Amino acid sequence: MTASFTLYGRLLGRGQFILACCPAVLLALILQTICTVTSHAATPAMAPGVAVRNQNVREVWLLDDHWMLHTMPKFHAFKPVGALSAGQVANLQCPWPKGDWTPVQLPNDYLISAKPSAQQSRSHGYMPSYPAWYVRKFTLPASDAGRTIWLNFGGAYRNAVVLVNGQVVGQHPSGYTAFRFDISSSVHCGAVNTLSVFVDPRWAEGWWYEGGGIYRHVRLMVVHRLHVVPWGTFVLSDVLGPIHYGLIDGDHANAGLTIQTTVKNMHSAERSFTLVSKVVTQHGHSLATVSSTERLGAKQTATFTQHISLGDAALWSLRHCNLYHLETLLQEKGRAVDNRQTTFGIRTIRFDPNHGFYLDGRHVEIKGACNHQDFPGVGNGAPDDLWPWRIAQLKAMGCNACRTTHNPMSRAFYRACNRMGMLVMDENRHLGDAWTPKSPPGTGYSSLADLRSMVLQQRNDPCVIFWSMCNEENPLQGKLQGARIFSAMKALVHRLDPTRPVTCADNGNFSPQGIFGVEDLLGINYTVHSFASVHRHFPSKMIFGSEDFNCFSDRGVLKTSRKAGLCSQFGALLPSSRGFMSNHAPWRSWIPVAEHSYVAGDFIWTGFDYRGEPNPFGWPDVTSQTGAMDLCGFRKPCYYYWKAWWGDAPSVYIFPAWTYPAATIGKPVRVRCYSNCSRVQLLLNGKSLGTKPMPKYKFIYWRVPYAPGVLVAQGYDGNRVVASYACRTAGPASNLQLIDQVPNLSADGQSIAPIAVTVVDAHGTPEPYATNKVHFSISGAGTIVGVGNGNPAYHGSLVAPHIRAFAGKCMVMVRVGNKPSLIHLVATCRGLPPAAITIQTH
Repeated sequence: MTASFTLYGRLLGRGQFILACCPAVLLALILQTICTVTSHAATPAMAPGVAVRNQNVREVWLLDDHWMLHTMPKFHAFKPVGALSAGQVANLQCPWPKGDWTPVQLPNDYLISAKPSAQQSRSHGYMPSYPAWYVRKFTLPASDAGRTIWLNFGGAYRNAVVLVNGQVVGQHPSGYTAFRFDISSSVHCGAVNTLSVFVDPRWAEGWWYEGGGIYRHVRLMVVHRLHVVPWGTFVLSDVLGPIHYGLIDGDHANAGLTIQTTVKNMHSAERSFTLVSKVVTQHGHSLATVSSTERLGAKQTATFTQHISLGDAALWSLRHCNLYHLETLLQEKGRAVDNRQTTFGIRTIRFDPNHGFYLDGRHVEIKGACNHQDFPGVGNGAPDDLWPWRIAQLKAMGCNACRTTHNPMSRAFYRACNRMGMLVMDENRHLGDAWTPKSPPGTGYSSLADLRSMVLQQRNDPCVIFWSMCNEENPLQGKLQGARIFSAMKALVHRLDPTRPVTCADNGNFSPQGIFGVEDLLGINYTVHSFASVHRHFPSKMIFGSEDFNCFSDRGVLKTSRKAGLCSQFGALLPSSRGFMSNHAPWRSWIPVAEHSYVAGDFIWTGFDYRGEPNPFGWPDVTSQTGAMDLCGFRKPCYYYWKAWWGDAPSVYIFPAWTYPAATIGKPVRVRCYSNCSRVQLLLNGKSLGTKPMPKYKFIYWRVPYAPGVLVAQGYDGNRVVASYACRTAGPASNLQLIDQVPNLSADGQSIAPIAVTVVDAHGTPEPYATNKVHFSISGAGTIVGVGNGNPAYHGSLVAPHIRAFAGKCMVMVRVGNKPSLIHLVATCRGLPPAAITIQTH
């Protein structure tokens, strides 16, 4: 049996920041209509005269600036707990304004500034963990009295307790899901209000670096008492008739839309209203409108359904990321009382147990990467612009899918995937209602609040193709109790979103009495040898590799050293006693996928290195070494294996760097080549060293007597050279090269420019083993917020204005100001001339 699912798009920030984030053409469109969302970057005190206000529509204020932070490394009032008790919450006392307070900008991960210690948790990267308080002031105009006022948090790690004017308005234990509190009865309209947030990250939900703090956006939302509930708009699509392929803007088909809008009436009497839904293209052209008159009782919530037909709709795909916007308007007696905008995409998805995954009727092999959510210099507190940067790096490798290991990501991640064409396996943190890394026997499943939050937030995203309930949930995954919990989760997901299948990532106990017997698709971790057996025993379900080996490796390292915590760039071959961690290699994961048509694809572990879980060694390492790229996004050699076999273009790559001491001249050097060409020729200083055929999905190598100069690999298609790569011997370090990897940033006070720094010789050739200490200074409307270098054993400060290069590279993170300007960054290094770069914001 073939499972078939059809989908529509996504919520654009739940209608919360349209003016700040939409393209200019969309902004112009919104301003021309009565369906207007007003969104503001918050000021220290939001007074009535700040903006011209329309009391009939929702307003959203971004509360990311002007926070004060007080950390408590010596906190011992109570032990770490999964969820605070009522007594513990009642006893919390915010010390403001006493004590040491530091101004911070959200998103913020305050633990990234701590120093690792061998006495701390290995799984969390040997970083300490302790609670903190955040405090911020805000003012609402007196005219907001009587309206509904929410505080929305994108995410806080963890055990967040929120107080407004000293009154507890709510607690949210989970560190990975968005949450909101109605603060209407706690705020003082027309006066200054104090917002205080306590977070306690000491309890571990996972076994990797989880950070600490309010690491996603905070927004204040003011709405009419008759309003669309948060995450209350869902657009389902059905592609009708044939798909017309190959048009200039992608594939087209007729589509039928089912629009579900959930409305709440906070009034004390029944209300009659008009619900208007309008579909608009991503270029601002209105396509269709439907309206209906509805009634809703006092204090009631209900979901209303409408239908729209679209002729010749442009479909969402990996190459043509066509998106639409649904503008929702509530009117009472012709007067607008609420509005929101939802972004979605139209496409079909199908999962064939014998042939894999199909998008819009076309077969797509899943070429995926698992990724955590931490970044260089800022940890988990990443601004929105860093997510497209990361997605672009994966796409350049040939990757077309991301698994959100092991939790939902920031909304900016999904927006980037929608806009850039990246499939998503969206993963829930826990099996059932648990707060522990693994759900123990006896775990309940009556709430499933975190799962509900994930699905409601992302169900309009066309990038999301299936929901993952959990990861490697031993001992429950093969047992009846695990199946019962999973069944309840699956039922909830299908009620909220009937368009996508449910799966998880299993690493054993593939029993029909367990989770495997319940889920729609079968995700398999690290057991590629079981593909044939699983396919034979579960012939009606599509299978895929949900997590498989990449390799343990580090840039620029020629020989594995357990003492230094470094893995060879060729891949660390560990003793067989290390079990499943021994002998990692990309081809061991990919060949079983590529050679079996019934395996839909694979997600490698991982696209990027990440803090915590420092496999394979532990201390002195504080990050993993499994990425195709390091934490800064600098490419390791294994990146080019995936680029060769996942990418479409001819590719050839050789390593290591062709720079050795003079004593090496004449001695044999091992040279490895990754390529998708039929054969590769190697030349040293213009002289051929021979041509070798390239075995499919593997590699070739030479033993080359070292001589300084240029080593070139040429990839052939027949008799034609279609790809080449050159390694040049580097001279002495002479300069620093600075490259802004995310140019053209908006002056929003949040975005960060990652500046890559490379030590080069006089001709610009990278010096592959340089360890120079680089210092940074800045002028203009920008600040240095962090540094990184990709060294898994680096123990220095990640927030200092200096860092030592690792394998010739390092990175500095520059946050832009809130006014368009030129930011000047200067890098200096002993013995080298200063290097400078100008960052222009608009």
